[in-house]
Amino acid sequence: MKEQLTLIDTERNWRIDEKTKIIGFRGIEQAREALASARRPAPGLDRAA
Repeated sequence: MKEQLTLIDTERNWRIDEKTKIIGFRGIEQAREALASARRPAPGLDRAA
């Protein structure tokens, strides 16, 4: 298999700092909460009607 074309030359030894990781994890948590609440029917609404 051929090596994938490199579009941008970068050093391969980069790391994401802890602050950025925390911000990312919080964003993922918020997105999951938003998706979960969107799936739940609002209280008092009967979808079978």
